[in-house]
Amino acid sequence: MEIATRHFVRPEHMNHHQTLYAGYISEWVTEAAMIGVTGLLKSTENVVLAAVKEISVTKEVVSGVILELWQETKRIGTTSVEIQITGRNFLTGEVHLTGSAVFVTVDEQGRKIPHGLR
Repeated sequence: MEIATRHFVRPEHMNHHQTLYAGYISEWVTEAAMIGVTGLLKSTENVVLAAVKEISVTKEVVSGVILELWQETKRIGTTSVEIQITGRNFLTGEVHLTGSAVFVTVDEQGRKIPHGLR
């Protein structure tokens, strides 16, 4: 696993239960996964998000936490790549969430094309 990004969780990120709003979780998991797939493909051109999958919050995230998002390649297909994300507390290392995102490579017309990874 490699570090993809970090986010300082602020009061404006909270939901009505004073825990991290699910919309930010989805956004940040997707962002970290995009960083991961970009590292593999060495490009952001012709890469699109196909799915966000299996997001699971195992421990609530509260204001003041620095959430560190780690990425690793979960699966490589012919045209797709799935990136697994683990969200940890930067100070304690405790896991707060997991999720994954699938990306595909496309041509100028939006049709899937092989990415060349193995």
